[in-house]
Amino acid sequence: MLTQENNELLCRVGPKTPMGRAIRRYWIPVLQSSDLPAPDCDPFPLEICGDKFVAFRNTDGVVGILDEHCCHRGSSLVIGRCEGNGIRCLFHGWKFAVDGTIVETPNVPDPSFKTRIRAKAYPTREKGGLIWAYFGPAELEPEFPHHPWFDVPDSNRINAYAVDNCNYVQVFEALVDSSHLNILHMDGLLASKKLENLNFAAAADMAFDSGPRIEVDDTDFGFQYAALRGGEGPGEDVHVRITAITAPFFVANPNEDLWMCVVPINDSQCVHFHVFFHPERKMNEEPLRSNMLKHVGLDDAALRDFNMTYDTIGAAGGPDRRNHFRQNRASLKHGKFSGFHSFTQEDAAAVMSAGPIKDRTKETLAPADAAVMRYYRMMIQLAKSVEAGDKPIGVDADPRRIQGRNATLPHGADWRTLVPQHRVTSRWRSSRQTEAAPA
Repeated sequence: MLTQENNELLCRVGPKTPMGRAIRRYWIPVLQSSDLPAPDCDPFPLEICGDKFVAFRNTDGVVGILDEHCCHRGSSLVIGRCEGNGIRCLFHGWKFAVDGTIVETPNVPDPSFKTRIRAKAYPTREKGGLIWAYFGPAELEPEFPHHPWFDVPDSNRINAYAVDNCNYVQVFEALVDSSHLNILHMDGLLASKKLENLNFAAAADMAFDSGPRIEVDDTDFGFQYAALRGGEGPGEDVHVRITAITAPFFVANPNEDLWMCVVPINDSQCVHFHVFFHPERKMNEEPLRSNMLKHVGLDDAALRDFNMTYDTIGAAGGPDRRNHFRQNRASLKHGKFSGFHSFTQEDAAAVMSAGPIKDRTKETLAPADAAVMRYYRMMIQLAKSVEAGDKPIGVDADPRRIQGRNATLPHGADWRTLVPQHRVTSRWRSSRQTEAAPA
């Protein structure tokens, strides 16, 4: 369990918090390119780590991210006009370029006035179907990372996201918890075996062992952990699933074709980005795209039905404890295990049911939670180290050398040979011995 002080340190992400300042030191995805679908389209009301922004695509197709409120009199630029390579405030007509330059001030005739001030703008990049931003100090801006899926064509990549109504750590915990796969997701894993041309074989074919042995290593980018199933006796093969975690919340999934991250919107909401990719398979073409998204519950209909989109997250009648988080209780009596639509909704219900910000002073962590403990520790150390003036861990890591792996090895083989490019800085005890979580 954590102390209340460390739980607050872990979860609070506002601009004046240690964790908020640490997260702002990284390039992070904030939107999909599809959220700004065309030049001069409607601006997007963006919130990241409790700060509110406006994102817009100018006439030339370039994306800009500015503080939401006009630097003149504070009106929201979310209701502004996107035109002529800028966004115009409706109140007095001031127009801003993507870099914050003020190009027009209709109510101030002096042409030199606009040269003396500037709106707050943030560095942005658009790569891999995502819009990325950096919100930290300008003088500490790191090099923009190059992820391996930047290099695959659009036809070979699916971008999707879900909006979760709880703190980001709760959602992220499920991504470093291999033991729940065989339990919470048993319905989906069984269904995966019956689907053709979907790349879920890595998870569907694993031994149905709900108590994997967990081994965790610190690395120069964050940490990695292996979930080991079977292979405990001589001559028996062991099934290995390696997950690589790059600080502060990036995941290379063991399926080897999936990258994820969980970005805080504020203290009690987050957005969970998914990127499915393959160097050869055209997974973004129909019918594979629709089949993939429907299978995992990331299709638009499933997300809207569970209030997991920006425009439904706060709607009345959403999942809560009074309606059993929209669970189909009747289906439990007809052979279904969870009573939820699919993987995405199962995870969402499980983590949201703990409350907007989970009270970790009441947790009883088990050996299978070794990677969860490691994430707590890594993030607490990250916040403290940045406050002390140190460089954030993994901020300069090259994502092209970081990968998840799924494989079968002979008894006694070292799973680390599957990821020799990961630089291990220390090893932690296996899940057969419980690591003490940070207090």
